[in-house]
Amino acid sequence: MYYTNPLDANAGRPEWQNCPCCVGNISRTVLMLPTWMYSKGENAIFVNLFAGSKITVEGVAGTDVHLVQETDYPWKGAVGITVTPAKSARFAINVRVPNRDVSTLYRGAAAANGITSIKVNGAAVPAPVKNGYATLDRTWKAGDTIALELPMVPNYVHASEKITATTNKVALRYGPLVYNIEHVDQDITQAIDAKAPLTAEFRKDLLGGVTVIHGKFANGTPLLAIPNFARFNRVDPNPVPAIPSPPASEPGQPPARPAPLPPSSIVWMHEH
Repeated sequence: MYYTNPLDANAGRPEWQNCPCCVGNISRTVLMLPTWMYSKGENAIFVNLFAGSKITVEGVAGTDVHLVQETDYPWKGAVGITVTPAKSARFAINVRVPNRDVSTLYRGAAAANGITSIKVNGAAVPAPVKNGYATLDRTWKAGDTIALELPMVPNYVHASEKITATTNKVALRYGPLVYNIEHVDQDITQAIDAKAPLTAEFRKDLLGGVTVIHGKFANGTPLLAIPNFARFNRVDPNPVPAIPSPPASEPGQPPARPAPLPPSSIVWMHEH
């Protein structure tokens, strides 16, 4: 586990934490997912999260509604939902509209919010957005389908000039995921070329199957970024040299503080 989670991490994952908070949170999160993914309102269903799932929502406009969601999100933006009410009825299905720039402290260089397209039974339909949800209000029958496309754009992210730690630095994001670069793949002390185009590629052979981002460093060498959640899961064939121990402190003085280890995985990269 990684209890403390700085984006500019300069230490690996410890084998165990004195505080097992994160271990308990994993179990709790998995158990709570059904209540977070879908919710019910008056004659309405809310689709809050995008993940393959099946659920029956009871008592919607006088009927029970079975939903099957199929998607490879966050690797791909296509989401399909099959709607099967026990009997035909009119109610609203409200689909959350992602907004990945919710903080004024960070901004993406390219537009990557909203829903690119939304269809019911293969035909584009109007879906007015209210309170962050696209509303599909109609009479639903068994086997109706919803198909939506979420924008998945490799993106440069800049922080506010008020944040000193990220001055002249840039991060990478794909969909909802923050990315980082690891020493195992490249020299991470280089500056990135933040004007170079970014491309995304799904790598089935890497870290159990992840989408990586390709870019360039300022000197023209290729850059490879992986999702931040998957960091520190590979053995570095050329590990960063350890910093020598600090000199012994004088008698009666507090022990010298050891220097931090050189980072081997970072999110915020110097911008050329």
